[in-house]
Amino acid sequence: MPRITKLKTLATLTALTLVLSQLVGHHALAAASKPQVRKGAQAQISPQAEVLLVYEKALINEGIDAASKYMTPERLADMQEMFKQFGPDSFKDFQAKMRAGAPQGEARRKQIETLSIDDDRAVLEARTGPNMLDEIRFRRTNEGWKVDKGR
Repeated sequence: MPRITKLKTLATLTALTLVLSQLVGHHALAAASKPQVRKGAQAQISPQAEVLLVYEKALINEGIDAASKYMTPERLADMQEMFKQFGPDSFKDFQAKMRAGAPQGEARRKQIETLSIDDDRAVLEARTGPNMLDEIRFRRTNEGWKVDKGR
């Protein structure tokens, strides 16, 4: 193949590569700017739902230290501050009430209605009553999804 033909072919391939990379980049930007929404079973079997279930189980049965591996540092700091403010007896009362009456495991999973994922943030909504909806926030970290602090 003559040198000029090789250069034209290389120039064409380079131009096509640039166009394709721009198209993919625009598509990725468009996808990133619009949150993904999952409902029903899709939300219930999500990684965020799995984290919520193990987080709540650890918190209710074992305490803040056990649940800390499922929390962001900001959420853990909030939880520790609440523990300091209300005291260990109040936290034990909370745990006892949750063990006695709050749905856990698969019953809790069934309460999950919607999951909205926006890049490295997510909000899971769980219906706890006719007019009550829990919003649990998550953030993607290097270790995976973790429960994040509220608003």
